[in-house]
This record gives sequence, structure tokens and C-alpha cells, in this order.
Amino acid sequence: MNTNLFGSRNLFVLYTLAAGINIFNFAGHGGWALSGKVAFADLITDSLESTFNIFMATETALGWVKFIGVVDLTIAVIMTLALIGVWRGTGFLAKFARSRVMVALFTWGIFWGLATGFSRVSAHGYDAIYLLDLIERGGNYFGAAIGLYLTLMLRKMRPPSSLSPTSASR
Repeated sequence: MNTNLFGSRNLFVLYTLAAGINIFNFAGHGGWALSGKVAFADLITDSLESTFNIFMATETALGWVKFIGVVDLTIAVIMTLALIGVWRGTGFLAKFARSRVMVALFTWGIFWGLATGFSRVSAHGYDAIYLLDLIERGGNYFGAAIGLYLTLMLRKMRPPSSLSPTSASR
């Protein structure tokens, strides 16, 4: 018997793959950021300088990077909880997987994937060769787009009876 929220093994596998891409993306970047990866701070300082002619100390940028790392790791945990909700098919986590919060997080993932990919271009003074860095990171934003699409599908699907508000009154 299918117990996942989609009621379809194929859609569940696609969701699992999309969620996995995003969970690993946010956990990996978050872990590096929290560890104080100087290369991430350089992306911030060099992008600000080449784009806005704003100078920022590396130490200041490292503070931002570590904060971003905490946010990224938090998003990875939240996406893991949503994946568990889709797998279980019922309960609070299943409701959460269908929520506007998850739509917002996957939308954020698209933006964040594009922004971090583009930071490689802006950090190098918009040298055209660095567009390859943006292209190479396509999995970061396309993975989030797939997660968003599947979450929107979940929101349009009729929830299982155990999730519907009327089933609680029976």
C-alpha cells in the first residue's frame, strides 16, 4: 500500500531526489559557511567591490558567511522534515510538506542558487568566462525549481482523508 503523500511511487521518488538535492546543497554550503570558509567571504567582498564599489573587510564578510551557514543548515533540517512528511503521508509533517513555508523555501532555493552561482561572475568583475560557474551550478537552482513544482503539485492534490479538516470531526 502507498502511504506517501503523492500516492504515487514515481512522484515520491522524484520528490525524494529533488529534496535530496536541496538538502545536500544547503547542508554542504551551510557546513562550509559555518566553518568560516574564507573563499565564501571573498565572494561577498569581491562581488560588493566589483558591483557597487563597496569595500568590506574579510572579517566582516566572515561574520555574514557564518550567519548564512546557520540559515542554510536550518533550511536543510526543515527540508528533511518535509521529506519525512511526504514519506509518512499523514500527520503534522505531511501538512507541513504541503505548506506555504515549503513553497517559500523552495522559491528561496531557486533565488539562492542563482545568487550564489552569479556571485562567481560578479566576484570576478563580470568576466564572461565565469558564466560557466553559473551554468555549472545549475543543479542548485533547477533542483529547487523541481522541489517547488512538486510542492505546488502536492498543494493542488486532494489531501488524504487523515489530513483533511473534516476527518477530525468524524
